[in-house]
Amino acid sequence: MNVTRNIIQGVAGGLIGASLLGLAEATFLLSTQGAPDLLAPMYAVVLYGLIGIPFGLGAGIALSIVEKLGLAKKADDALSFQFGVIGSVSPMMLFILMYLGNKVVYAEQGIPLVGKLTILGIVAAFALLMLTVGRIVVRGPLKPLVTAPGQLGTWLALIAATGAVSFVPVGDDPRANFASGKPVPAELADKPNVLLIAVDTLRADALGVYGAKDDPSPVIDSIAKDGVLFENFFSQASWTRSSFASLWSSRIPSSHNADTKAARMSDELELLSEVLQAQGVTTGNLANNINVTSTFNFDQGWDSFLYEAPAYSFGATESVFSLTFYKVVHKLNERLGRAKHVESFYQPVEVLTADAQSFIEANKDSRWLLGVHLMEPHDPFFEHPYIDGSGSAEFNGVGFARAEVESPDLKDAPYLKKVYAHEVMHMDKKLASFVQWLKDSGNYDNTLIVITADHGEEFGEHGGFWHGTTLFEEQIHIPLIVKLPGNELAGTRVAWQGRTIDVAPTITATLGIAPSDQWEGHDLLTDVRSELAEQERTKEARAKAAARVEELKAEIEAGTADGDAPTKLTEAQADLDRLDTTASDPCAPYGRQRDRTVVSEEDFEGNVVSAIRGNGFKFIRANEGNPRGLATESLYDIVADKAEMKNLVGSTGDQCGKDVAALPGTLDQELGATLVEAASKATEGGDAEMDDSEVQRLCALGYMSGPDCE
Repeated sequence: MNVTRNIIQGVAGGLIGASLLGLAEATFLLSTQGAPDLLAPMYAVVLYGLIGIPFGLGAGIALSIVEKLGLAKKADDALSFQFGVIGSVSPMMLFILMYLGNKVVYAEQGIPLVGKLTILGIVAAFALLMLTVGRIVVRGPLKPLVTAPGQLGTWLALIAATGAVSFVPVGDDPRANFASGKPVPAELADKPNVLLIAVDTLRADALGVYGAKDDPSPVIDSIAKDGVLFENFFSQASWTRSSFASLWSSRIPSSHNADTKAARMSDELELLSEVLQAQGVTTGNLANNINVTSTFNFDQGWDSFLYEAPAYSFGATESVFSLTFYKVVHKLNERLGRAKHVESFYQPVEVLTADAQSFIEANKDSRWLLGVHLMEPHDPFFEHPYIDGSGSAEFNGVGFARAEVESPDLKDAPYLKKVYAHEVMHMDKKLASFVQWLKDSGNYDNTLIVITADHGEEFGEHGGFWHGTTLFEEQIHIPLIVKLPGNELAGTRVAWQGRTIDVAPTITATLGIAPSDQWEGHDLLTDVRSELAEQERTKEARAKAAARVEELKAEIEAGTADGDAPTKLTEAQADLDRLDTTASDPCAPYGRQRDRTVVSEEDFEGNVVSAIRGNGFKFIRANEGNPRGLATESLYDIVADKAEMKNLVGSTGDQCGKDVAALPGTLDQELGATLVEAASKATEGGDAEMDDSEVQRLCALGYMSGPDCE
């Protein structure tokens, strides 16, 4: 028995084997997902190789023990090296396959026993292959690998080769290509430019114009006062990728199909950027979250697409972030609790607005659409001493992150909500200089400015935190502010429901461009103008009725009225009363004329949830055994019970002409029909058939049954 040899060769096998495993995963990810850089292969060779060393060490020690016990013949260099490879690659491969299987194949709903056995079988087959074939190979053509110079040389050669690949350019820096040089199309000469600011994780009630206290958002509020504010606006999902996919594609999650952590946007989707680009509009997008980058195919239709990548830990890049073991190391680093820097998570608002200004200046002679993604309200929630009064610094390195505390204590809710509010306040303060520049440069008045969010955030309202796990109001009620050129419709507040999928067609309608036939949303501003016109007509009718009542009263009092005057007065008073009663109808919120039915969906971390909101009620359906512990069915009166505290399933009674007992079944049926129709056209954006994963998801929700359901 040679313990030293076993350990040295085991470590070498662990180093080389794990490096090759990392290279294989990096190659697979780049070929299937793509990325704006090619650093992942070299990074994987180094990172996975270093992780493989302790596994190889353990394998060498284990082989020595087996020899000592007389359970194996005396090992040689080749066998020791093999043990190192098997001892490192097998557990690491098992972890990767389990991670990817749960994420990609089983959509984070847990791997069933059959799946686990399959993965274990794959790993066992690999180990057996290495024992039978590997030894022959190592003894033959790869014999140099089992010599010290060969081992080190092989690893360095892998680093050198993959390092050379990392320098291969993948496209140009978008900043260098901001200027498209496109002239303004003649048909768009009198149309505005479009600035769409999407704030990640911004609840509607976090803004002053939506009722927040302490004046947290004077800059955004001032834009709202110059435009139209939608009081009841809702997202189609409560996590970033799925919600942004709805924003750009004007389709609900079952239709755009980019609703799980592993999902990518389909090329078949026709995005707002593509529709406008085809009409000669210069399109630019400043993405600020890994979920909405080219990795997930969000770069379709943009003349300039810039991922404002964070300063990833340990010199990583976007391509590296997809590596399984990098995510493990990254998460461990986050949980160490050291001082945090905002740039390690996302780029701050001042970086985004500086790039936005550069894009606008570069395209001053073009008609443009620019998307700007701000991240301040997203965790980590950073403390701001200059806001909370504890100091003058903007940051103190303290940030509360989901990666560190996935399930905060409910007693921490007030603190977290306060720090979140300060993040909104900080972002708003930083926006002030950019908005002032827009005004000073003449861009404010002639630009359609849209401010919205992808989803909200929970702070213990329903016993949990963060987002992506429920479809309660705190996670899907988001702001929508639309400032038109010349401040048209300034100060208008809209009470009826709107949806994220309505944003794209609202923008195309303002530009006089036809929407895509694929889109499911509808222009909002046509209805706003129609409602205002109706209100004006009602106001005029009331004034006329009131004047008629006063005229008849005066005639009767003066004795100049004819004999029919009392009857005419009664009729005129009835007309006036009818107009006043209509204006103050308590049942009006249970069926506003222009309400759009809101369908929201979630397929995140094992929580498969869908909801339909309309006519003053919201019905929510969740999968049985969901990790969040949600009821499989719940119904809320969102007019009388805005906080959604009382589940009405099983209740009876009448509410403004609606049979509460029958509502769950009625809304469930409408929700199911909507999801089935959306899923039926999801694959190709037309009349394509659903694939099996879509069928099984609808089966799990109870919307499909029969032999197709496993």
